Amino acid sequence: MTNNPLRDKFNFLNTPAFILLILSVAYMANSFTHFRLGNDVLRYIQLKEWLETGKHPVMEMGNHLPYGYPVFLLLLSKLGLCSSFYIVLANYLYLGGSLYFVNSIFRNRIKAWHLIALTLLNWAIVKSAITPLSDIQYMFFSTGTLFFFTAYMSNKKISFMAGLLIFAFLAIITRTIGVLLIFSMVLTLILQKKNTNRGKAQALRILLLATTLCLILVVLFSTFFRINDYVNLMLSFFETDPTGFWMTNIRWHLADLAEIFINTSQFKINFVNTGIKEAFFIVAGVFSLIYFLQLLIKKKKDIPIVIIIYLLGYIIIVFNWPTYDARFWVPVIPLLITVVLHTPVSANPYLHYGFFSWKLAYICLGAFVIGYYSYLTFNKSAFAERHDAGIWKNEYETYFFGRSIDNRNTKPRPYILYILDTYDR
Repeated sequence: MTNNPLRDKFNFLNTPAFILLILSVAYMANSFTHFRLGNDVLRYIQLKEWLETGKHPVMEMGNHLPYGYPVFLLLLSKLGLCSSFYIVLANYLYLGGSLYFVNSIFRNRIKAWHLIALTLLNWAIVKSAITPLSDIQYMFFSTGTLFFFTAYMSNKKISFMAGLLIFAFLAIITRTIGVLLIFSMVLTLILQKKNTNRGKAQALRILLLATTLCLILVVLFSTFFRINDYVNLMLSFFETDPTGFWMTNIRWHLADLAEIFINTSQFKINFVNTGIKEAFFIVAGVFSLIYFLQLLIKKKKDIPIVIIIYLLGYIIIVFNWPTYDARFWVPVIPLLITVVLHTPVSANPYLHYGFFSWKLAYICLGAFVIGYYSYLTFNKSAFAERHDAGIWKNEYETYFFGRSIDNRNTKPRPYILYILDTYDR
């Protein structure tokens, strides 16, 4: 059989390497995005500048965010790298590290390129990776903690325990929900201790003691880890209207979970009646949650128990948080995708075609989102108009063009202009 260069060329276009190359190029193009303003972004910047100068420049809202991400921004600042370009590059490194950790945990159980491609194509990942927020950093430290834990359970090396404790601490000071990692590990060790032979019992006792001490220290220093702030904030909503608290939270988080699995934000769908759209996302959220939990149960032998406990705890905590935002799911998206990739598609032809249809729609929507964000990255007028629904338009246009394009009389906010002057690429 003779070689056909043209055929070989098109075969390459169908390879996983080519698909990942295209995604990598698209992501690198978006590293040139302008500094993406947002309410939480400003709060992180305020904390960073307070750590740097000892002064809150503008602190109009209660700022109970943990210190992990502001400290990271401060370190970038000390290196002269605290600008949108380098922040995005750092997020990419965090994202790549997280995918490495998750793939290492599930090695030989899933195809690595499926995990990478589906994660990079998720609209919430695309958005979070180019935004100065703590989501991707927490994803890195939390998945790293789970990796070191599972590695220690397989190979009782002290280096794995050291990595586990370091990453767990960094995860907790980045996002308070990281406390769940310690709880998950302690519970896992208690459940597995009964089925452990004598040779491994000593190593497990050491790890159980270490993680239990960590959990105790976290509780004792709950103020430093901002646990009290978050608990009190949640209780304030609950005490005001207990019934409404549950009903609203369940409705909200079924919808924002559906946004992750459908791979689009409902707020970007403007051609459908609001009521119909909300009902659709809630129903889709119900099916997504049921299907996901069913997979966790059916595939429990293939999924480390610590990850099952962590994901169940994470879902419970998010469903108790009184705010609607698909961002909350970003740190566990690689884990969610990994569980979904355990779908036994060969067992049922209907499931096979259904799973294929979901992946096709997911990929098409993801490709559109990457294209859309790339368009905004290189079009200043569109970026000012559409980023964050245009609430920073006046400041972006003044910063980009020296004036508001619409010639509005509203003066741009000086502090926002200062942020753009300081942190834009």
